[in-house]
This record gives sequence, structure tokens and C-alpha cells, in this order.
Amino acid sequence: MNRTLKHALVCAAILLSHAAAQAGEISLYTDVNFRGRVVVLRDASDDLSRINFNDTASSIRVSSGTWEVCTDSQFNGQCRTLGPGDYSSLDGMNDKISSVREAGRDGGGSGGGSRPALELFSDRDQRGASAPVNADRDDLVAIGFNDRANSIRVERGYWQLCSDANYNGSCRVFGPGSYDDLGRDLNGRVSSARLVDPREANRPRGGDNLVVLYARSDMRGPGLSVNRDVRDLVSMNYNDQASSIVIHEGTWEMCEGSQYNGKCEVMGPGSYPDLNSLDKSISSLRRID
Repeated sequence: MNRTLKHALVCAAILLSHAAAQAGEISLYTDVNFRGRVVVLRDASDDLSRINFNDTASSIRVSSGTWEVCTDSQFNGQCRTLGPGDYSSLDGMNDKISSVREAGRDGGGSGGGSRPALELFSDRDQRGASAPVNADRDDLVAIGFNDRANSIRVERGYWQLCSDANYNGSCRVFGPGSYDDLGRDLNGRVSSARLVDPREANRPRGGDNLVVLYARSDMRGPGLSVNRDVRDLVSMNYNDQASSIVIHEGTWEMCEGSQYNGKCEVMGPGSYPDLNSLDKSISSLRRID
């Protein structure tokens, strides 16, 4: 074998081994807590039905790389970005995942390009220091950007930003676009951010804070402001938490099941310091007048 060919083969082998080392790996499990049948992926799958794993995954382990998982084939529907780590339950996406791909690699990411899914800026009008976010962050202290954001750019997905860690406090959902400031409740106060279902996009109905749910009786404890119908409070990290309510406007139906199912009660404007049979049981609410 001549020296030139031998050198070329050695270089190719080095490049291939380097690419393999950089490739990501994700494991999907049929049951929560990494139990049941498992499939390990190192390449994108635009339709998991091809490997008999559509709408099947209930927990995920990301060994390496950053991965995008979506509820529809072809990387459509609700998508979530997952970095390395263990996800024992998928919080609203259990048994719904239909496509998976590694973000940042060829064909990966929603919309391509090098921009992060969400970018936080310390000053208004997308100026000042910035921090990229591509996965759920329950505490922005970890990336050195707690209580710093005053404007954002959303490249892809719908992101819920909250004033407290663990998606508590004042929260608002932002869809794709640039936001020159975050409003009175969030400017300089953002402490957590996560991807949510697009249906949870913030669309006020006649005013802000139409309903405020409180975690303790007598309007005490962590609160959640609501100005739209909410089919499932799990998506807002407030399921089965409310113990008192203030309704500023409208007549609302409060239900113990998601999708407005189960036992429901109708409440008009006023303060409700305790909820009796609905205490710690509300899972959905909607305005009915």
C-alpha cells in the first residue's frame, strides 16, 4: 500500500472515530422511571412508528448531546429540548412522542441555524449580556442569569417564563418572536423558563390577572395569575395546588379533572378564602360568560 493512500485511510479513521465520539445518544423507555421496553437512538427518527415506538415513550435518558423530541412526526407538534440527564417522566408528553432528533447536528433543531431556541438579554430591545436556553431551566441561577432578563428572543417553541424558580410566581408564555421588554411582572425578575404546549400561549381575555389561584387558604402562599382558559394546570405546574381564589372579572368554571371534567363548580367575581370540596383539587378552569 503506498504511503499516500495509507495516510488518507488513517486520517479518515481518525475523523470517523471523532465523529462517533461526538454523536449523541438517547434512550426511550415505554414506562416511567426507565422501565419497560427501551430503544436507543444515535440518529434522527422523523417517525417513530417505523421502529414500532410511536406514542410509546414515558421516560428518557440522554447519555450525550442535546435532543429535540416532538409529539408529531417530521418534528412537528409540541417539541421539547432535552440536554444530558435522566427524565423519569415527561410531564405532559408521556406516550405522545412521534419524532426525535439531535439538536445542532445536520437536520436537527427546529428551524436550523445557530441561534438558541430562547435567548435572554439583560437589557431591553435585545441588548446587553445574553444567555442561550435550549432546555427547561427550573432555576436560572445555574446559568448565571437569575433576575437579569429584560428582553428575549424566541427562535422556536413556546416558552413559559416565571418570576420564581421551579416555574412558580408570575408566569407568562411567549411564542416565536422578539420581545423588547417582558412587562412589569417579569422585567428583571425571570428565574425559570420551560417549553410548554403552544395552546398555553398567553392570550388575555379582557384584562390581566382575571383569576388568581393561591396555594394556601385566605389568599396566602404562592399564587398563579390566570387570564385565559386552562385545560390542564399540570402545564403550569399548579395542578391540585389551589386552596383559595380571587376572581376579578367574569364567571368561571373550576373543575377537578383536566379538560374541564370531573366535579366542577361555577364561581363569579369575589374572594374565596377556602374552596371546601375543591381544596387542592382544581386541574382546569375556564371562563363561561
